Amino acid sequence: MTEKALTASPTTPLATTARLVALDVDGTLSLNGHIPDATVTAVQATVASGHHVVIATGRSLVGVASIVKRLGLRRGRVICSNGAVTACIVDSRLIVEDAVRFDAGRVLQRARDAIPDALLATEVLGKGYQVNARFPDGLLNGRQQVVGRTPDLWAAPTTRAVVHAADVARLGRELGWFDVTVTLGSTTEPGDWLDLTAPSLSKASALERVRRRLRVAPEHTIAVGDGHNDLPMFEWAARAVAMGNAPAEVRCAAGEVCGSITEHGVVDVLRSIAGVRRSAPSAGSRPSRTLPPKQ
Repeated sequence: MTEKALTASPTTPLATTARLVALDVDGTLSLNGHIPDATVTAVQATVASGHHVVIATGRSLVGVASIVKRLGLRRGRVICSNGAVTACIVDSRLIVEDAVRFDAGRVLQRARDAIPDALLATEVLGKGYQVNARFPDGLLNGRQQVVGRTPDLWAAPTTRAVVHAADVARLGRELGWFDVTVTLGSTTEPGDWLDLTAPSLSKASALERVRRRLRVAPEHTIAVGDGHNDLPMFEWAARAVAMGNAPAEVRCAAGEVCGSITEHGVVDVLRSIAGVRRSAPSAGSRPSRTLPPKQ
């Protein structure tokens, strides 16, 4: 994975039929680290139909490499760390296009003062994280480097910081006063995880930059997800689809709800985009349903 600035030519004509399809990973494409064959086939069919598939995830860059490989994507873009990092897929390699860093010192110091035993991490782009103590296996992507002194965590600007502790969500509003974006994570038990990124960053802000580079019309944007960090991209997308397994507040924020991940809900959405019909529904599947407009 290398870092390079790439931009689309401003003379590229505005797409008239191509869709930009933003897909969350965990809980949408992947369940417990596994992406079903049907999902892989549906993603590839969407790309073959001329649409732009963009992976939009809270995972770090190093954590999305295996997703790109599993899906067989050789071109396109991925948005990582809740919008802080955007990378271009070039022959299955990830080349960083945008990386927005911020100074995490003051906000992490406040989190540590409030919860002294909190686990803290700062992202090292393309490698993993620096941590004050090891996180349980499976919670962070990439290598964990335990620092000797906690202030070393914020010695340099970072793309993303993490605070993990019981009931840490209660600090969310206060930490937002430190000019950062605070996102409630769903990696562990509800309320145990906060992601911190630069101010005004989200999957939606990164997706809008990608949309403009690809010259896709705003009305041709689609987003599918299941978590709180997907709410901004639901507001951004012309067609917002929540997975059936999403929390109630996430489902209510979308204009449409598809089947759960075990029902291959994202497959039905992708097939509707690519113009492919199922010959027969799989066991337990249900069609997506459009919700009434939010009042």
